[in-house]
Amino acid sequence: MDVARSAGTLDLAVPGGWTAERVAFPATRPGEGANIKVPVTIPAGASGDAGLTATYRSDGKQASGSRTVTVTP
Repeated sequence: MDVARSAGTLDLAVPGGWTAERVAFPATRPGEGANIKVPVTIPAGASGDAGLTATYRSDGKQASGSRTVTVTP
């Protein structure tokens, strides 16, 4: 990234029965990155494809991205 990013939060929208915690992330400078771990709990026996949407919020702005993950038993 070529711009600084302010600290903010990341929310992960997960399927029904799953839970995900909101996490805070640090400010970053140009060229700097951050690894963010989001604790997710899935129900016992869950399997197959699931859609997840991450939403980043900082300074009154937000950006989202979606991904499909596959859960294997």
